[in-house]
Amino acid sequence: MAKEKKSQHVPNKKVALQTGEDWLTKLEKFIERNEKVFLFATIAITVILSFLLFDVKMSEGNDDSDYIEGAYKFSKDISSYYNTKAPLYPMLLSIPVSIWGINVPLLKSFSVLFNLLQVLLLYYAFRKTIPYTILFGVLLFIATNSYFQYYASLTYTEAFFCMMQALFFLFVIKSVNVVAKGFDKNYFLAGTVLFLLTLTKNISIGAVLAVIVFFVLIKEYKKLLYILGSFMILRIPFELIKSAIWGSENQFANQYQILIQKDAYDPSKGTDDFFGFLGRLADNTSIYIGKRFYQITGLMSDERITYSNGLVMIFMILMVIALIVILKNKNKALQFTMIYSVFMMGLTFFVLQTNWDQPRMVLVYVPFVLMLIFYGLYYIFGKQTAARNIVFTVVFLLFGFGGLFKTFGKAANNIHVLERNISGDIYYGYTEDWSNFLKLSRYCADSLPANSLVASRKAPMSFIYGRGKTFYPIYTVISSDPDSALAILKRDKVTHVLIASLRRNPQKNDGYVINTLHRIFVPISQKYPEKLKLIKQIGESEPSYLYEIEY
Repeated sequence: MAKEKKSQHVPNKKVALQTGEDWLTKLEKFIERNEKVFLFATIAITVILSFLLFDVKMSEGNDDSDYIEGAYKFSKDISSYYNTKAPLYPMLLSIPVSIWGINVPLLKSFSVLFNLLQVLLLYYAFRKTIPYTILFGVLLFIATNSYFQYYASLTYTEAFFCMMQALFFLFVIKSVNVVAKGFDKNYFLAGTVLFLLTLTKNISIGAVLAVIVFFVLIKEYKKLLYILGSFMILRIPFELIKSAIWGSENQFANQYQILIQKDAYDPSKGTDDFFGFLGRLADNTSIYIGKRFYQITGLMSDERITYSNGLVMIFMILMVIALIVILKNKNKALQFTMIYSVFMMGLTFFVLQTNWDQPRMVLVYVPFVLMLIFYGLYYIFGKQTAARNIVFTVVFLLFGFGGLFKTFGKAANNIHVLERNISGDIYYGYTEDWSNFLKLSRYCADSLPANSLVASRKAPMSFIYGRGKTFYPIYTVISSDPDSALAILKRDKVTHVLIASLRRNPQKNDGYVINTLHRIFVPISQKYPEKLKLIKQIGESEPSYLYEIEY
């Protein structure tokens, strides 16, 4: 009878162990059983929030308008245009532009699609490499994060780059898992996407270095040769074709001069040396990690302009924990993720001027960073499930969903603006300075002769709101000497100038404006007042002026 009782006791103990599983383990098993449901739910949330946060206006940042103008030029004559910042993106946009023209809402919809594909591709890339709890936490972060949704309705490269980045990870991870000794199609696909990635953003040259370092460290030299070989098989012919069509246009050299300048907009300040770039690395780390990363994750106000080195230290500690766990668990996919993230962020921080300070510079790497941090905290406590449950859950909720209420608030505010824009008020939602500038750009297209050429500080935006009229871009002071400036403008056949009162501080009208054109044309008006004839003024408190230049 004693033995019989013992045999009855054993299964009861197993049942107790099963029912005593910690809640994260239960959650993991629940998601695993219902992963398709979670995937469809994540996609649905992405689509709904993309609509609620959709913005049909062009960004004041100018680059998104530049890409559309580039796509338009490329669609008209491929031999006359090559974008050195992001060659592939305008080429891609030129396809819908050639079919439907400059249809801004349609072009923005492609960014929504790219953002959606990013979620889907990241799911397939990492579904076998990290816990489902972490994977869907990161995917839901992308779906509900206001920053990702903001760029999902702009024609910046960020949404497209994120999609290409996710596709790159999919095939690199597949290549890591290949066991065949010979050549595999995944090596070619990884090399192909790497080639396309380097054409999407110049900074992606860091991805090539990450691939080299990773496969050397894991001693997979054949795989490295196959991937790099595939990359070069595509890159070399492209360079030859590019040279034949666009001549000396160089994707990297054209931006090199701007990057080495101490001030991207003022060459007179000179260039940085190696120690200057080290200073950028340190300062940008503080800016993008100590401020922008925490703003993106919702743990810091969007309006805050200062950074915290204490928060940088917390970030570094979390990344070190992740590295320890990844090496201990021998997770090759996350080893590559760590190398890629560090290389790409490090190179970004090393080369960018600190006064650019834009969240999009680090936004594209945030999903990978969150995967690393969550993975480290998920496993660092070993069998201490109570500690894991508390620490992981707190950090997971803070970083994963800290910005959720901010997203809902922005969505609520955007609905009214979206309704007004769709109903025909295309300037609603802009501050008065921008509204006046864009209205005057439209006036130039409607009222000036077709052969007129108007100088504009934001020429691509004038192009979009000026119904496709070409404007003459001036981004720096071409000369503060009136005679030299007039000579340059006359040489380039500039007939008019649009001088706006665009705020230097977008948040308030404090009287300080972007004065690039003022510094050129005020000296001209002082020396030759008869050479500038006022044609049109729009606005009173923050007016825009159109002058005809009479040489």
